Amino acid sequence: MTVTPLSFAGDGGVVRFNLSEFGQQDISQQVPYFKLKQNQLPIPLLRADLAKWLTRLPPHHQANTFGDAFLTVFDVYNDTEQTEWFVYPYGSVIENIEIISFDGGRYATKVQSGHDVINQQDFHYGAKIDIKPGQSKTLMLVFQSDYFFAPTKILLQPYKTLVKKFNIEKVLILLCLGICLALGVFNLFIFWVVRQALYLHYALATLAFTFGWASVFGLPEFMALGSSTILLMPSYILGTLFSCYFYMCFLKTASQAPRINLGLKITAFAALFSLPLALYSQGFGLYLASILTSAALFIGLYAGISAWRQGYIPARYFTLALLAVLLPNSVGNLMNLGILPGYNINIYLLGLVGNSLDSLLLAFAIAVQVRLLNEQNIELTSSLEQKVNERTDELTQANLQLEQTNSELLEANLTKNRFLASMSHEIRTPLTSIIGYADGILMGDIDKSEQERVTRIIAENGSHLLTVISDILDISKIEANKLEFEDIPTPLFAILAQIESVVGKRARDKGLAFHLDYQYPLPAQIYTDPTRLRQILFNLTNNAIKFTEQGFIGLSVAIDNGKLCIKVKDSGEGISATQLTQLFQPFTQADSSINRRKGGTGLGLSISQRLARGLGGDIQVESTPRKGSAFVMRIQLRVVENSPWINSVSEIWQSTPTRTIKPVSLPDFSGNRVLLADDHPSNRELIAILLKRMNIVVTEVENGQQVLDTLFYQQFDLMLLDIHMPHMDGTEALKHIRASGNHTPVIALTANNMKHEVQHYLRLGFSDHLAKPISRHHFVAKLSKYLTKRGGLETHLHQQDMLVLIKDYQQELLLQLQKIEGAWQQKDLTLISDIAHRIRGSASSFGFDLVSEKFADIERSALQDDEMAIAYTLPKVLQLSRLCADLPQVDIPQGIINHHNSIEQLLFALYELLNLAQQSFHDMLDALADNTVNSALIHLQEFQPRIKHCALLGAVEACKQLEILFVQGDCNPYLTAPHIQQIKMHFTQLEQALTPNILLDV
Repeated sequence: MTVTPLSFAGDGGVVRFNLSEFGQQDISQQVPYFKLKQNQLPIPLLRADLAKWLTRLPPHHQANTFGDAFLTVFDVYNDTEQTEWFVYPYGSVIENIEIISFDGGRYATKVQSGHDVINQQDFHYGAKIDIKPGQSKTLMLVFQSDYFFAPTKILLQPYKTLVKKFNIEKVLILLCLGICLALGVFNLFIFWVVRQALYLHYALATLAFTFGWASVFGLPEFMALGSSTILLMPSYILGTLFSCYFYMCFLKTASQAPRINLGLKITAFAALFSLPLALYSQGFGLYLASILTSAALFIGLYAGISAWRQGYIPARYFTLALLAVLLPNSVGNLMNLGILPGYNINIYLLGLVGNSLDSLLLAFAIAVQVRLLNEQNIELTSSLEQKVNERTDELTQANLQLEQTNSELLEANLTKNRFLASMSHEIRTPLTSIIGYADGILMGDIDKSEQERVTRIIAENGSHLLTVISDILDISKIEANKLEFEDIPTPLFAILAQIESVVGKRARDKGLAFHLDYQYPLPAQIYTDPTRLRQILFNLTNNAIKFTEQGFIGLSVAIDNGKLCIKVKDSGEGISATQLTQLFQPFTQADSSINRRKGGTGLGLSISQRLARGLGGDIQVESTPRKGSAFVMRIQLRVVENSPWINSVSEIWQSTPTRTIKPVSLPDFSGNRVLLADDHPSNRELIAILLKRMNIVVTEVENGQQVLDTLFYQQFDLMLLDIHMPHMDGTEALKHIRASGNHTPVIALTANNMKHEVQHYLRLGFSDHLAKPISRHHFVAKLSKYLTKRGGLETHLHQQDMLVLIKDYQQELLLQLQKIEGAWQQKDLTLISDIAHRIRGSASSFGFDLVSEKFADIERSALQDDEMAIAYTLPKVLQLSRLCADLPQVDIPQGIINHHNSIEQLLFALYELLNLAQQSFHDMLDALADNTVNSALIHLQEFQPRIKHCALLGAVEACKQLEILFVQGDCNPYLTAPHIQQIKMHFTQLEQALTPNILLDV
């Protein structure tokens, strides 16, 4: 193209073009631009005045997106034979364009064009002008608009050529808009029928974009529907909003791609909040729409590709749809933002075509999705009958199986009921021999030189059996496999000696032979859980005794393939091969008739097998009917380091320390200072006495705040902190102690002693943990870790000191029972749990073990907000606890001391006293009636030791006076009647207090 500047007087020049060289060339970058101001003089009507007028205008370089007014001027010379030409400004949406033609000295002619006017060519800006061959004209284009969406391009081409092009574009525009409108309305109707959000989002997005493109091309103005200017950009922003929700529904991003789903949600919310700005300013709307549509398209494209790669077939059409709209619209958005220059193409038409292809391909993607769903439905429908038939066959088989096992289930249910009814009686049967030993000591049947050894055997095995009872009664704990196993050094032969002592006596009492066979060599100490090991062996041996009427019971101990192997063999009834399959099932015995003949719960073997597996082994059985059985337990064998191996019986006693002859000693911790914090005065006093017995200087406080105050001016070698204290608990006090830089060892005192609870305290910073009630052995062991030992003290806690402590706690317990009853009346579960925790942690230390156990259940129910359980249990527990603390005419502290510091054992002794002693009492009365004083004395001596052991205050003195009279041969009713009445009255009071047997009810 030839550009020849045409000079005006006093002007810099106007560009001149030859029409023959235009072709498809855009001349927008080759013409000068001038800025118009609001107070600008009117445009001159004569070409002669134009030069002077232009000198007053400043140059213009770039259109302002938020509104502008400028013009351009250029000359054209027609060096062709064509007369009709068309000036075509395009590439941007502009409200008003004036096309002014100056022809020589004539007045200028002016044509209006733009978005807000009726154009000569529908949907296109510009005007037709006539330029004769050889004629020159000066053309001025004035652009005025409140927004400019893209750089404006200028074409000047033959009229007929452009009209043909415009006609094609008009058809294409109307076709694309019609397709989008039809798809939007159609899917709107589908939504109305099926009520699926997917169709609604697609329809609204399509209709919003359709209205946006129609507004760009001025379709509402063409149809005389009014100006659509205000909705140009908001339409695209609404389309983006609904497109994001369509993408989320179609691709199920909420479950398949949460991060992509979040990105689409953020874009949708941004579009929603951008609407007011877009309505306020089309310039702001342009930038917001460009950014948001691009963000939605790119996120959607990424989501579509990801779903396509994961095998979601409709996603391929979804991806192609977004590519069809992304490419032209991304170019258009970049041109709108000024990042790309204006290309000589109708970018809006390409954008509309891309949007139409997008709508079509998305509709196809929805159709493919529906087709897949239909195929799945057809497949499901076709297989439904087959599945129904299969399910019917399965149900038929299940019904047959249910019918076959119905009798077995009924039997199992009856077994469970019998188990629940007789559990307490059946499980305490092993205690019979231990109680017999105790009776033998009390009645003088056992030599005094043997009494200490026998007493310790009774105490150890009695304590073990009570622990076993607790584990078995908590059957849910066993079924859930939540038993905790220790792994500590254990003297193997001490365990076996306990089994031999207890089980051997029971076997011999039944007339059976009992032998224990060691297959040497055997280790003296192994790592295992001694309590669980004893429990297994007691279960197996007691089972053997129960089912053996004559013959023998034998134990053999050996090492077999690196495991400890203990075999329990008997000559009893034996078990058939069929019965062996169910032998280790809970609540099951080899034969249902066995329960009727032998009793028992059917739990022993099941528990034993589970415990053996917990110890790293298992139990196997070999049996032949009427020829006996052999239960073989194999457990993991880990020998304690430096433990000797035993090769003969004589070496056993050398390797096993004899606790019965070793005096109890306490270490001497002279010079050590201990801070003891516990809000329970009786607990504090008991622990302080133990500490002082070891020559420790003790400072006592009752809450965490006093701990901090005391540490301000004193230093200690060790601190014992109760966890639950008023004002400030132990954990909070520990935080302040450690924060102050004090690293003195601190031991947590608490009744919470589960493994996870202990680990929690250690994580908080406690150095160690001591469980309540305090075990003297563990207590001394913990102190030895942190204090300097001076030597040993041959001393122990005097019985008189313990009596004083129990009496004090007895009164405090009654006060605590009164408080918890008041808390229950207020339904204050928090206070109930606090009081129950105090009782639970302290009662056992003073012999009220049964009370401690019951309040542990109350605390658990209160912490779980189980008001129904408390309403059912608390009244019974209160009744039992008051009975324990206030038995009529019983010296409770002395009775607890006499019964191994256990109120539970005292209560059992009182029930036994009522059952047995009263018969001897009546026999004594009958002897007195027959004047046989010697017989009366014999009967008196039968129940007198029990009355003394149970610490019956008045009855003890009455029995003593009767004994004096009977020894003197005096049975004068006048002398004996007051004492007999005293004993009788005491029996009556006890019977009233202990009836019904509350131990069986709680």
